[in-house]
Amino acid sequence: MISLSILNKMILSLLSLCLLGGCQKNPKTTHVADTSLAADTAEVEYYNSTKAPEWTWREGIKMDAYLLTSDAEHTMESTILNGSDTATLSFWIKPSTNVPDLPLISVVNEQQEMMKLTNLTAREDGTLQGMALQMKAEGQEQWLISNSEFTLNTHRYNQIVIVFEGTQATVYLNGQAAMTGQMGASINQIEKSWLVVGKDAIAYGDCMEGQFQDFQIRKKALSASEIEDEFDRFYPEVLLSEITIPNAEDLRENLTLYPEVDSQYEAQWTSSNPAFLKVENNEGVITVPTPEQGDQQITLTLSTKIKNRQFQRDFPITIRAQTPATRLLRDVKALPITLGTLLNAGSPLPTVGENDSVIEWKVVSGEIRLENNVLIKINPEDERVPVQLEATLRQGDQQETVTIEAVVLDAYAGYILSYFNGDLGKETGKLAYSLDGLHWTDLNQGQAILTSKLGTGRVRDPFIGRDAEGQFVILATEGYDNPSIYVWKSEDLVNLSDHGLHRIAWFDKGLYSTGSRAWAPEMTYDFVAGEYVIYYSDAQDPKSGSMFAVTTQDFETFTYPKSLFNPGYKVIDGTILRMHGQYWMLYKDEREAAQTIFYAGTQDLTAGFTRRYDDLFIYNRKYIEGPFTLPSLHESGVFYLYVDNYPNQRFYVARFSQLGEDADFEWLAEGDYTLPNNDVRHGSAIPVTQKELDRILQAYS
Repeated sequence: MISLSILNKMILSLLSLCLLGGCQKNPKTTHVADTSLAADTAEVEYYNSTKAPEWTWREGIKMDAYLLTSDAEHTMESTILNGSDTATLSFWIKPSTNVPDLPLISVVNEQQEMMKLTNLTAREDGTLQGMALQMKAEGQEQWLISNSEFTLNTHRYNQIVIVFEGTQATVYLNGQAAMTGQMGASINQIEKSWLVVGKDAIAYGDCMEGQFQDFQIRKKALSASEIEDEFDRFYPEVLLSEITIPNAEDLRENLTLYPEVDSQYEAQWTSSNPAFLKVENNEGVITVPTPEQGDQQITLTLSTKIKNRQFQRDFPITIRAQTPATRLLRDVKALPITLGTLLNAGSPLPTVGENDSVIEWKVVSGEIRLENNVLIKINPEDERVPVQLEATLRQGDQQETVTIEAVVLDAYAGYILSYFNGDLGKETGKLAYSLDGLHWTDLNQGQAILTSKLGTGRVRDPFIGRDAEGQFVILATEGYDNPSIYVWKSEDLVNLSDHGLHRIAWFDKGLYSTGSRAWAPEMTYDFVAGEYVIYYSDAQDPKSGSMFAVTTQDFETFTYPKSLFNPGYKVIDGTILRMHGQYWMLYKDEREAAQTIFYAGTQDLTAGFTRRYDDLFIYNRKYIEGPFTLPSLHESGVFYLYVDNYPNQRFYVARFSQLGEDADFEWLAEGDYTLPNNDVRHGSAIPVTQKELDRILQAYS
């Protein structure tokens, strides 16, 4: 049956037309004039702001766009589709997901005759085909299916065009014919139909998410050349609109400027003020203004030529002077990242920010008191104490207050190491412990601890982290080439609960994701978004080797993946740590000339990692991977880095306290550390309290 919401909308719409003599346009505060907002004519019909729910309006590219969600009802009647067997239906769509069988558009009537266009279609063997056009009318049902080359790009606009000529239907994707064939009935045989964007009007299950714009129905069949010309006119704007400049509101480091747009069109960059932002050798080199010169507002312009037409886009950039206001702004942003959500009793809170702001603390709520800026638990037996703190940061006569939500644990007393080994196809996860982070002893006599009866049962690349409440979360790769990951939750690393197998990787042509791997999953917390970021690698496509990321708040439902880091070459084995007010990712460079560990940085996880440091080897050996880090419990601000020299089954360890241009890796002699056994593969390490360590040792003795 047709969904009740759509039937109600049909009735209300018809009633409104009768009473009002047409649609009344709702007021809108901002508006972009475009032909998409023109009144419907006998030759062309538009979906515009007179038809869209007001809350779905977005600013698109040159015209209005409309949000696609489960709550949005983008529906319309079409005189052209109801009255002509020759028509062209076209729109641009920017999907945020590409999970199989999501509807792009559907046409339906009360007799359940219908036409539906969906994205990816799964074959019986689990592989995926491209888009599918289905029509059921006059007692016949026909399907057209494209191959997997014709699939949507996520996070980018795609042009969809369906041309109807009698019973002949042709679907175009981004200017190219994706499929064509006979449908058994013409579109106007679905009489008295209702059109729905982004949903299946009959089943009304999962919907397409994202946004669309420039929806048109024309009373003519556009030719292939007309469709290609229309795509070519618009698509350069799509490519330029997807380019972003990270940290543009406070640019502190030189920019990496890619020499090509979409890896095929030459890019030329110019600066409106080379004295403070100079473009040279595909890099934007900054000069910090003096306090007397003040903050500098600069326009960085990208120009490119696509099919003999010139296009450009301006990017506003702010380079701030080193004034008290700038330093205070940066410290306010950096404090939650540096501090984290887990604090330790007996540890002093920072009194000086990364940029020398003076910090004063106050307990707002929680069973905690401050003595000389040190956190003291009121009840020493409480192992995890939720607390709300207030930090007042000052630079001279300027100040800002920040509220911090955290959990206070006991002081850390040791570490737990997770790793895997075992015969191919029978891998399991194991644990070891250490008191100093350098000398490790196996738990459970070296026998498996992390096992699963779900999926393949192969547990690889186990990672241990903590959620914002201090509970443990364990992630692991399922097997070798699988899109799902294992997730365990645990209060104590003894009792493992909420064990699940969750798919997080999907085939996505636009992201260059094969969707068949979710290697070495790890997690971190995004303080701005208030959610966990799970990142993994799927470096198989020759055009990209991104680290991908999904987000979650409960470790049961996960967002669609996006690219977290793509340096333009294949990368795997990312691990993130927080240091000095920003996030750092250490990763393996898979290029044959490298096969080593580099790192990248960002102040904003949502924007991903863009500033990479891959010009100097941090270690003079190749064929190292699987990096993981752990903080020193005995030297404040010091970390250890472990890397796996996999051909020789040995690890190398470095001590460091700085990353970026002034990295200070100091590689230890091999006698300065010991591993729990001779077969340790891709692990992670996490500090634990004395009570946690005692329970673990008792359970696995």
